[in-house]
Amino acid sequence: MKRISVLFVALVMLLAACGTKEDVKKAEGTKEVSEEAVKKETKVDGYTLKEPQEDTKCAACDMKVYQKDHNHGKYSAQAIGEDGKNYFFDDLFCLLNYERKSGKKMKARFVRDHNSLEWINVDKANFVKGDIKTPMNVGIASFKTEKEAKVFADKFEAEIEKLSSVDKKAMMRFMEKQKEMKKGNKAQEHEM
Repeated sequence: MKRISVLFVALVMLLAACGTKEDVKKAEGTKEVSEEAVKKETKVDGYTLKEPQEDTKCAACDMKVYQKDHNHGKYSAQAIGEDGKNYFFDDLFCLLNYERKSGKKMKARFVRDHNSLEWINVDKANFVKGDIKTPMNVGIASFKTEKEAKVFADKFEAEIEKLSSVDKKAMMRFMEKQKEMKKGNKAQEHEM
């Protein structure tokens, strides 16, 4: 017991002599970067992806974009625009329809892996459509691997879908919304 206490005291003294992380950064003349700030950015396929903040709104529909630690955060998406800006979306369909709605082209598009919550490129993702509660009620979860998608699909009696099929459904929904808006505008014109 005495030997452990001596080792513990020696370890504490050694750590104290080394100084703090901030002291080392000051001595090196480098800027202190908090661990939290590092976690808010990550590189995927050469693009710097960020994490949505508490007040982040969807670029397509202006609804809340959920953070990673929220239950709906696993459905958040983001894209990198031609302008280099990060655009955030509350759901996959908002991401897919944003270019249709805005006319802006995106260099790259990303979704979260349903299991790990890591950002993955939409073009490399595996999609499962089922009775899944998502922010825009589209019922699609994204997975990094085909195996993980299959396990999830089998467990919840859902269907694996290709990006082209998912994008077609997003486009159909977009077109339906456009028709509804036109009908609403015509109804308002008749009321005036």
